[in-house]
Formats: sequence, C-alpha cells, structure tokens
Amino acid sequence: MSRSDTNIEHTFFSAFQRPAWVVMMVGQMLLGLALFIALILKYYMLVIGPDGCLVDGTTLGNMIRCTGTLEIVANFVFALAGFRFAAFMFQDRPREMFGPLMVALAGVFLMFLSGLTYEVATWSVAATILTLMAAMGSIYAAQVFLHPRDRSE
Repeated sequence: MSRSDTNIEHTFFSAFQRPAWVVMMVGQMLLGLALFIALILKYYMLVIGPDGCLVDGTTLGNMIRCTGTLEIVANFVFALAGFRFAAFMFQDRPREMFGPLMVALAGVFLMFLSGLTYEVATWSVAATILTLMAAMGSIYAAQVFLHPRDRSE
C-alpha cells in the first residue's frame, strides 16, 4: 500500500469519525433518557397503579407493565451496542470493535437472565451462563492485550 493510499484512508476515517461520535453520544443520551422514563413508568404502573398486566392490551403502558425489568434493560443495552458499533465502524483501528461487542454480550446475558426462573435452572443453563462469562472474559482479555494502555497513570 502506498503512502498516498494511507493518507486517503486516514482522511476518510477522520472526516466521518467526528459526526459518527456525535450521533453516538446523542443516541446514547436519548436511550438513557428513554430507559429512565420507562423504568419510572414501570414503577408507577406496578406499585401505584391499580391495573394488572392485561393479556390483550397493546398499549405502550401495558407493554412496559408486562415486560420484565431485566428484559427492558437488555433491550436498551442492545440498542446502545448498536449505536456504539455504528460509531466504531468509522475508526481506523479494528480492535476498537471489542467494546461494542462486550456491550452486546452483556445485553445477551441480561436477556438470558430475564427469562430465568428457579424451575428452568438446569446444568445446560449453568453451561450457558459459564459460556457467556467466558466469552466476556476473553473479550476483555483481548482488549487488554491488543490495546495496552499507559501503565503510569
């Protein structure tokens, strides 16, 4: 690869990196606000509101009331990982993609835990949890070893 190809590639990434980061930050802020509002509404509907979960209801309030808290948080974590992955696509360092991958695995772990009850806890569930934890640990190790930070901080 010639030096001019490298400069063109660097110019491309630097031109789109700043707008991608701005969109990611605004998206994360909006997601955080939406999660805060959804959890406040869930608390209000479950503790203060007299109505229970309606099976045939398709309103937003009923969806928030009937969906588990961990499942709501997991869906927001999935959306957060999507925003982060889209922003990191404009990085010229592919190893930076491990961060959004770790967030997505955390969302999978939360989604898995949201459907877990005492009755379904078997050895296969324990193996799945162990596999998810091992995957998260290996991604963290890859981040540390592929991208060493300054140890003097």
